Amino acid sequence: MTKMENAIKAAEQLPEELQEKLGEDLLRFIDKYMSLRDDLEAAIAEIDAGKGIPAEEVFAELRASLGA
Repeated sequence: MTKMENAIKAAEQLPEELQEKLGEDLLRFIDKYMSLRDDLEAAIAEIDAGKGIPAEEVFAELRASLGA
């Protein structure tokens, strides 16, 4: 049995109100995860295509803005 199957089985033992809350929280987490994954894939594709900002430039800007 997978961890997800175990979690679902355990959740089924909770009161219905808590099951709904848990389901909402899980769906929200999944949506955020998928959005972040999509953003990362797009950023990696841009970097691979040479559209990224060189790391030295980014660090120089951070040092300047933080006074380091």
